[in-house]
Amino acid sequence: MQTSSDKDATRDLPLGFLDHDDDESGEQSGRWLLSYADLVTTMMVLFLALYAMQLAKSRELELRNESRAVQTSSTQASATPPQGTERALLSSLDPLRAHGEITIARVGRGMEISINAKILFNAGDATLLPDSFGVLSRIAGVLAQVPNGNILVEGHTDSTPIANARYASNWELSSARAGAVVRYLIERGVEAHRLAAIGRADNFPLVAGTDPASRGRNRRVTIVVQY
Repeated sequence: MQTSSDKDATRDLPLGFLDHDDDESGEQSGRWLLSYADLVTTMMVLFLALYAMQLAKSRELELRNESRAVQTSSTQASATPPQGTERALLSSLDPLRAHGEITIARVGRGMEISINAKILFNAGDATLLPDSFGVLSRIAGVLAQVPNGNILVEGHTDSTPIANARYASNWELSSARAGAVVRYLIERGVEAHRLAAIGRADNFPLVAGTDPASRGRNRRVTIVVQY
């Protein structure tokens, strides 16, 4: 039983002392709400950042597609030869063709000039012969006048295997021959960035057969002029 003195003592206590437990409970409730608000804010910022990144990626993809479309249009435009270009090429190279030193054929979006390897190299070698300089100089002068387009120089061998100290296979020999022609064309004024040297070995024969005449026709260097 609480005595009158205890009641008086209780009555004399500060009001805040009596509400201490209630204050702690309210503070804990407030801290929980603050933590929840921080979590919501953090998640909102995260989602906004992800959304912004997605927008940036979408814009980047659109710009890339637009750039690709422009490049494609430019390539298609450059693929069309200027008026009279092909005619001029054929006319300039006609003397070489008439003497049987080269053959010319239309291929896709361009023209292929084929030179028999016996004019250019000794058997099993990739050093240009002096007699080839006149033919290559004439071709280089014509190619330098072409305003644009890639020029692919491809070396072809016959099917006879080769293995010596310099060339382990027909791949190495055909690549070396293509490279020798490319270097000569560059020295004669053809722009280097338009040229590429490609070794084809014996994978693209001109004619079927293993007789000397067929092998001789298959040994060649082709220059593909792309419009």
